[in-house]
Amino acid sequence: MKEDIVHDAGIDIPDCSNASAIDRPCKITRLEVKNKVIFRIFKILGLFLIRWDEGEQAYVVLKIRFFLFYTFWFIWPLVGLGIALLGRKMFNSDDGLDRVNNFMESALFILGFAVIPAIKTYSLKLVTKCLPDVLEEIVSLQELKVGFKTPLNIHLPSRPQRPDAPRTAVHRGYQKRLTDPEALFKILPILTVVLSVVAFVVSWIYGLTEAVEWDAIKQEWSFFTMQFTYLTLPCITTWFSVIFIEWLRMVYEKLRIEADNRLGSLLETSQGISPESDQRTITLDQEKIEEYGEYVTKLQEIFITLSNGFISYVLGLNFTVSILSAVFCTSKLLQGFQQVMYVIPLSVALYHMGLVCNKSHALMDEYESIVLILKQLLRRRRKNPEALPYDQLHILRENLLESPPQVVTFGEYRVSNGLLLATYSFIISYAMLINDIIGLQNETTDPPTCNYTTQ
Repeated sequence: MKEDIVHDAGIDIPDCSNASAIDRPCKITRLEVKNKVIFRIFKILGLFLIRWDEGEQAYVVLKIRFFLFYTFWFIWPLVGLGIALLGRKMFNSDDGLDRVNNFMESALFILGFAVIPAIKTYSLKLVTKCLPDVLEEIVSLQELKVGFKTPLNIHLPSRPQRPDAPRTAVHRGYQKRLTDPEALFKILPILTVVLSVVAFVVSWIYGLTEAVEWDAIKQEWSFFTMQFTYLTLPCITTWFSVIFIEWLRMVYEKLRIEADNRLGSLLETSQGISPESDQRTITLDQEKIEEYGEYVTKLQEIFITLSNGFISYVLGLNFTVSILSAVFCTSKLLQGFQQVMYVIPLSVALYHMGLVCNKSHALMDEYESIVLILKQLLRRRRKNPEALPYDQLHILRENLLESPPQVVTFGEYRVSNGLLLATYSFIISYAMLINDIIGLQNETTDPPTCNYTTQ
């Protein structure tokens, strides 16, 4: 049978069909080639600054583009500062008196518009240095023979897959017939939420036009613009990290489905079959489990490279900047309804923190599902010790438990929905504290409202 030779991103590998995927190597495609639109967007934004060189058969850094984007993202917050200086005098009060010491003013200026942007821009170096190793490891992951193709098409929002048939011990023994109106269950809640949100937005905008003093809003445009210039790079790097977290979730999901379908045959053999067929099934499953173990080990290496390379640093720094911005915006909102414009940068900061926490939590859910499947298989061994390849299953489970794909920030804070709830509580608490401090300072600096006379 004639094989088609493909040439994709510098790799010549014979193509194969799904039916013969186990017998010969499948077509290998690079992640950036499969998701051209996504990586082209990040290339325009200055995050994807490498390319595949056909001559050297390796990734090379685009040095000129790296220099230009590194410089651009360093000076980008100064654009917001310039707009703020044009809009109002930042450190002077209405009476022209300087309330801040000049040396303190200079130190805060350097911290906010030189030190912090330099720390944020350092993430570009980490991303550019880590990406070649990660992309090469993803290619080597596809070369492993596990009976299924490694998913590469990244979809945001994600599209969860379902196993063809439930094979776990929880679902085994019965086949439930689908009688529930699934379409109604999905559409009706979404429709009610959309209508409620639309009604709220319309009434809120109408009340806003009636109650807000527009002159007071104009005075806040400078700080409002500064919030966006500070949040731009953290938002972009957060999305770039989410792309790889989502890809990992897709791979673990595919592995979970395959484990649920293929390893489920072990449960059938443990319930009593003829010795000949039982022995054949066990031999096949032993080989399959060893292949899964090699695949899992390679997948863990990719996650460790990503985490140590840039994800921990990027997410830790982005959380810090987003929390500071959210505290500032929340404290502004507590000062009065005329500060309502700060809802927009506050929503941006909270959304991106929630996005990465949700994706990380979904990744751990897929991982824990695989561990649960293996745990159920090991429990079956108690009834029929000879029917299951205990050693291979135990080694696979131990490998999974040794290196879970838990996304963390620097300081080893686990990125999950639990961290998100704690972060929101922290933002509200400190915003209220800052608002109280500002109110107390205004009371001490305002002139007395009454005169005391002597008798």
